[in-house]
Amino acid sequence: MASIFKTNGFDVELTPESRDGGVDIFAIRKDGFPGGTLHLIECKRYEPSNKVGIGIVRRLLGAVDHHRATKGLVITTSSFYSDAVKFASQSKYRLGLSDYAVLTRWMKNLQSKITRYAPNH
Repeated sequence: MASIFKTNGFDVELTPESRDGGVDIFAIRKDGFPGGTLHLIECKRYEPSNKVGIGIVRRLLGAVDHHRATKGLVITTSSFYSDAVKFASQSKYRLGLSDYAVLTRWMKNLQSKITRYAPNH
């Protein structure tokens, strides 16, 4: 995930594996505006049958508030329970949810960028 954000213009910082406060990646973009933007990213590598619940989404919103971040994003290899989606939609400018379908699009986009810029051998 860090590679995807780095390829898209973010500086990334990975958090320690334990005691990460519900955040796996700090993604910072300095786009000319004072201070830039800070995105907190929580990654969940789950089986398709194991959906992400509202607790994880709530915890990330708390971390977004605590760090005064621009936005929080939960990314999963599965999907989300409906209550988590509803909760995130109430804070749509502060929280985003990305499921397996979104993640695979990002991966394909990353692969095409890598292929496009790879030197010919």
